[in-house]
Amino acid sequence: MSDHPFTLPETPPLMSATTARDLARSYKGFADHIRAMGDISGANHAERQSSWFMAYAIALSQIPPGSVSP
Repeated sequence: MSDHPFTLPETPPLMSATTARDLARSYKGFADHIRAMGDISGANHAERQSSWFMAYAIALSQIPPGSVSP
């Protein structure tokens, strides 16, 4: 068992699909970089973040412009 209590993740901030896509690309580049440096665990975490933000970008791209007020 872990010593850390289970908590739900924070609600992601509302952003444009382009911003979310750019974050996904940044995490992917970071994952590739740290994998080359030998940090497999950190690379796996960054790739999970990349996948999450790419899925978030796809979801955000389905929202019509102007339908959500920030």
